[in-house]
Amino acid sequence: MPLTIRELRVEDPATVPELLALYRDAVAADAPRYPEPTESLLRWLMVPRVARHRNCVVAYDGDRPVGYGCLNHDNETNRDLISGDLWIRPEDRAEVAVPLIGAFKAYARGRGCTRLTLPFGDHSTDYEAVFTAEGGRPVAREFRMQVDLTAIDRERYADLAQPSEKNAHYRIEQWRSPTPEHLLPAVVQANEAMRDAPTGDLDFQFAPASIDRRRQMELDVMAVGTRLHIIAALTADATIAGFHEVLLFPGCRMADVGRTAVPTKFRGHGLGLRLKAALTLHLLEHEPQIDTVSTWNDSDNVPMLRVNGALGYERAEAWSNWQFDL
Repeated sequence: MPLTIRELRVEDPATVPELLALYRDAVAADAPRYPEPTESLLRWLMVPRVARHRNCVVAYDGDRPVGYGCLNHDNETNRDLISGDLWIRPEDRAEVAVPLIGAFKAYARGRGCTRLTLPFGDHSTDYEAVFTAEGGRPVAREFRMQVDLTAIDRERYADLAQPSEKNAHYRIEQWRSPTPEHLLPAVVQANEAMRDAPTGDLDFQFAPASIDRRRQMELDVMAVGTRLHIIAALTADATIAGFHEVLLFPGCRMADVGRTAVPTKFRGHGLGLRLKAALTLHLLEHEPQIDTVSTWNDSDNVPMLRVNGALGYERAEAWSNWQFDL
């Protein structure tokens, strides 16, 4: 198969339609429990991010795209790292994987980076030998979890969403993006709780807190038609003790969890479980087209895995993140 490698700008309106069929075929093989992706979902996955540079590197057989990755380079942190994904139809992997990974490495070096990370799932074991031969090593492991909203016990969810002895003193607020300006500083501060989230053996730093970046992220969400639902628990002085957010995409029956964060001093109060149960009930009432919610958990994040297990989430796939030292 004679291949050509090209870069496609994520800002170009033609990029998503160009790659949608390939993405659907690859997802069907690598994540068989994932509902068929919509154009709106892929557009969100590719939309430019305020905190990073993003581009697609695509392999073509003639005019047919046969594999691609959406590659990310943070603007402020992790300046030595390019992170991305890899989507190739199973029948093309033997010929496409090695040259495409080579193109990713060249792209990373061209941006002055010394590390490249790429994932593959446990339904794609054919990648392991290729990643090893190309000098990769596993550095982190994540689980994609999902819950079937048509099968949940709503009464149990309602019980979990009720205030308990430990968390009854918090005020619960819920909104859809954009976040009200008076709440933005508290949301950004609560996001700092993500800094101790496990990342396995991957050396990864979260970007510094920024109200402007959070505001722009929410504008980017709305610009592509995505809806962001947010729920938070606030103290008497309007500090956010925990929050949970879910993204919904036009025409897609699956919602995707964004961030769930509880700052250290508020942990152990059952806020994660309460907030996730309450927002799920809200979605069932106000977003009836949704029948599945998907979330990602690092395999070492035992507290969140416990919360999701209590809510009926099941493991859909396990994904290994591999690092190539350049």
